[in-house]
Amino acid sequence: MANIIRSVFALFWLMATGFIAFLAYILFQTEGDPAVLWGWLVMCAFTFVSATFLAYNIIFGHHHRAAEHHEHN
Repeated sequence: MANIIRSVFALFWLMATGFIAFLAYILFQTEGDPAVLWGWLVMCAFTFVSATFLAYNIIFGHHHRAAEHHEHN
């Protein structure tokens, strides 16, 4: 069951990454003001980093807990 949840979150991360890349592409094509473009790109970067951090913790978090448990024993 845990592997299914990890797989679903990996799929969600891939979809979110694709959408953020598509949004950045659209912004490059349509936005004329460089300040607004940079603002949108920074917001896309923050969104990507937070989605990646969440997916990393969900997908690989069990490895850290197992390593901590192994060190204490």
